[in-house]
Amino acid sequence: MDRAKRRSRFGSTLIGVLFFLSSISFAASAAERTVSVLYAGSLGAVMEDGLGPAFLQADPNYGYQGEAQGSLGAAQMIHDHVRTPDVFISADPLVNDKVLMGDKNGNLVKWYVTLASSELVVAYNPHSKFADRFKQAAEHKISWYEVLETPGVRFGRGDPSIDPKGYRTLFLFHLAADYYHRPELERLLGDPLNPAQVFPEVVLMAHVESGQFDAGIFYRHEVVAHKLPYIELPPEINLGDPHFAAAYGKETFTTPSGQHVTGAPIIFTITIPETVRHRDAAVTCVRFLLTSDKLLNSFGLGSVEHQLTGDPSQVPGELRGFVSKQAKP
Repeated sequence: MDRAKRRSRFGSTLIGVLFFLSSISFAASAAERTVSVLYAGSLGAVMEDGLGPAFLQADPNYGYQGEAQGSLGAAQMIHDHVRTPDVFISADPLVNDKVLMGDKNGNLVKWYVTLASSELVVAYNPHSKFADRFKQAAEHKISWYEVLETPGVRFGRGDPSIDPKGYRTLFLFHLAADYYHRPELERLLGDPLNPAQVFPEVVLMAHVESGQFDAGIFYRHEVVAHKLPYIELPPEINLGDPHFAAAYGKETFTTPSGQHVTGAPIIFTITIPETVRHRDAAVTCVRFLLTSDKLLNSFGLGSVEHQLTGDPSQVPGELRGFVSKQAKP
């Protein structure tokens, strides 16, 4: 082989190596700019159809990767290092307090901020053979629980062992039993973990949409995102009104794993846990979400003051201007 051919082959090889190294560098750089968000299962459609794409559009320099899990189960995954997200969005502040914060939990979360609010509703399949009765209940012509008491009606709910919506549903029915003076209402649920009704949060909606269930207990933002008809419930029982926080707070449940939870107005929180690997992407994502109230509202979530719980000094400096004040203990 003459010198010119050897030089040509060497040049081609060098270009190939440089291209390969460049592609590796680009892939690594792209990975560094991709934020991993572990969020409450009820936010599936909100995050994947709304906030995730909106974040990418607002800042094309970053990528987004989301995963939905029941908040209590997700927090346990972080605690056990099964998941290492950059951002964690919970459906209940207590999940952070009890599973992720403090020395006993390895201080995996040192702060969190309130993000949005919601309330419980009864959503139903518009093609259910009981749809007319559910519609009558939505128009307040008959009571919602009368429809659920109808023989043959199938309804589902979240898993209280891993999902705040699951134990909040238990609170809802106990509050309703007192509010309507109908103690038998709680019997509609059976056992707290009744396998005929209880399903993981991430699949419960699919059971109603497919017609396997006629109805289910959901957050308002879920059914708005999925465009399902629903029945609004009185604020005294829907866990969505801060004016009734004292009444909500009388409700308690202990999960099979021993976590003791109490009732409170439904609040979603956001934090950057110590598992963060892509800090810049995480900070940019959290800043975007804290300034997206209108977008959150469009999906049926309520606006709240972005109050801080935890150590203010641990909040990234870039986010401090978006936090209104320290939450009351």
